[in-house]
Amino acid sequence: METLVLKITGKVFDEGASLVARYIELLRMLLDEYRVVVVAGGGNMARKYISDARALGVSSNYWLDTIGIWASRLNSLLLASSLQPYAYPKPAASLEEVLDALSSHRVVAMGGLIPGQSTASTAVEVAEAVGVGKLYYFSAVGFVYDKDPLRHPDAKPLREVDATRLKAMLEQKQLPGEYALIDEKALDLAVRSNIVIQLISHREPEKLMEAMRGGNPGSVIYPR
Repeated sequence: METLVLKITGKVFDEGASLVARYIELLRMLLDEYRVVVVAGGGNMARKYISDARALGVSSNYWLDTIGIWASRLNSLLLASSLQPYAYPKPAASLEEVLDALSSHRVVAMGGLIPGQSTASTAVEVAEAVGVGKLYYFSAVGFVYDKDPLRHPDAKPLREVDATRLKAMLEQKQLPGEYALIDEKALDLAVRSNIVIQLISHREPEKLMEAMRGGNPGSVIYPR
């Protein structure tokens, strides 16, 4: 049975149960034909707790990152609990656990893995570990833009972009965090393992079917 790897931005969980329910419905549709690993982001919950921790005097990035990881895992647990009895009953906490869980469950949900690593990087590593060549990424913004669209009304969406070009744009700070969508480490991992990243707007989960049929409902990041 083929495996799919999905990355879901934490904004999905910020926007409420009705949007999450559409993802649950989508995942249920996939289960007849696929095994699925879903990597969830931490969203506003992670940001709130990290902000509170800083206000309480926590300055160590280790602890701040760990708080974000646990927030993302709580979001993933919401998915797992809604997909019983098909889903692995807890957030996977390592790549080895993902591989083991896939041998007995149709769905494995997870958040971050280690401090200092984004959930985007985690998702690319999962794709690498399970041996798939494409990551479907439901992102806060469905496209990579050539520049910040909030500051530049003439910004254009890039339907296709090479990972090396996007990395250069990030290094030159042409894109703010929300529009960067993905970090440089995740891009390096994608290039290393020849993994294509398909961006899809987080508000349009049903567009996954179009992407799986070879369409491009967002931007494609090629590993070159």
